[in-house]
Amino acid sequence: MAHVTLLCGPACAGKTTIARELEAAGALVLSYDREAWARGVRDGKPPRELVEQIDADFLRRLEGAVLADRDVVLDASLSTRAVRDRWRMRCGAMGLDPDLVVVRAPLETLLERLREREPGPESVVLDPDELRAYVAGFEWPGPGERHRVVETA
Repeated sequence: MAHVTLLCGPACAGKTTIARELEAAGALVLSYDREAWARGVRDGKPPRELVEQIDADFLRRLEGAVLADRDVVLDASLSTRAVRDRWRMRCGAMGLDPDLVVVRAPLETLLERLREREPGPESVVLDPDELRAYVAGFEWPGPGERHRVVETA
């Protein structure tokens, strides 16, 4: 049976590194950053309509992968409980119980990684103040959400 991993965490935490490792082992990676880049978004800020299109495409690709018994990794921030619950519900409708993997690093590490980043399909570049605000507003999973934490620094 296919296995689904939902990666959760802010930019620069290390989600894509984990996604690449799983991809090398055969998993299908569904990455919002990759997909937005492929559709011409270079600033990391796709319009809502495009995000909704990508989301619908990812659901179809997830369904196809599950039918083919292929593991899937969703490489996304999943910064709110509502978004995480929506993906859990989608997986549940397919008879799957996804793993939520929360990827964390100290803010100073995130900022250091941000300074080293080059824009590309897997690396959204933010202003340091934008990253600070994003981390400050991140809705981290609590005890009511089954998850495991991976510290990357």
